[in-house]
Amino acid sequence: MTDKIIQAVLDFLNRVFVYPEIVTTLIAILPIVEARLAIPIGLGLGMSYVKSWAFAFIGSSLIVPLLLLALIPFVKWLAKTKLFHRLGEVIYEKFESKSKSVGDGGGEEAVSPEAKRKSDLKKMLGVFVFVAIPLPLTGVWTGSAVASIVKLPYGKAVASVIGGNLVASLIILLLCRFFNAYINYIILALAIIAIVVVIALIVKVIIHKPKTEAAEATTNDGEDGKTE
Repeated sequence: MTDKIIQAVLDFLNRVFVYPEIVTTLIAILPIVEARLAIPIGLGLGMSYVKSWAFAFIGSSLIVPLLLLALIPFVKWLAKTKLFHRLGEVIYEKFESKSKSVGDGGGEEAVSPEAKRKSDLKKMLGVFVFVAIPLPLTGVWTGSAVASIVKLPYGKAVASVIGGNLVASLIILLLCRFFNAYINYIILALAIIAIVVVIALIVKVIIHKPKTEAAEATTNDGEDGKTE
């Protein structure tokens, strides 16, 4: 049953986009799934291991320069809008929490060139390792956001994120090679993980208390304490 469902989805994608290379590249560009899902999708569409990996890696890497420039500014803009402020705040808080494992971009800047070089090197390694481990929400989208938050210089950020993406995509390729007989189940598992992540995000947005409301609640609690 699972095989039939996955194959029906693959056939649909193939009919819509005609070329499996296009399908693989477009999926690799999407947040959350990225090359992790694009590689097994490419294999499921009949592409070779090398082609599946190449188009998935290229697709997920092409957007890195743009993400480093625009992702965090866009999320901050969302947080200021009336309609999407909850979504913007939740996403930024998620990125900010992830950045703590790499380095604090809100602290003081390194005072000497040598200190800055060491700081940048540490951040580069942190971003590289973060993206290289193919876990949920550790891909190029989150990695680019993390690099921006910790204020890693643009060129070094591009190199770190794409380098990590190279390792992560090769790990996924090896897993698909070793478990080739279960490729449809790999696709299904990754799709389910992506759906769960999206649902969790929606729930957080619904229950999230905007910063203005949280500040007002804190102020009111303080005033109540003084009057008692």
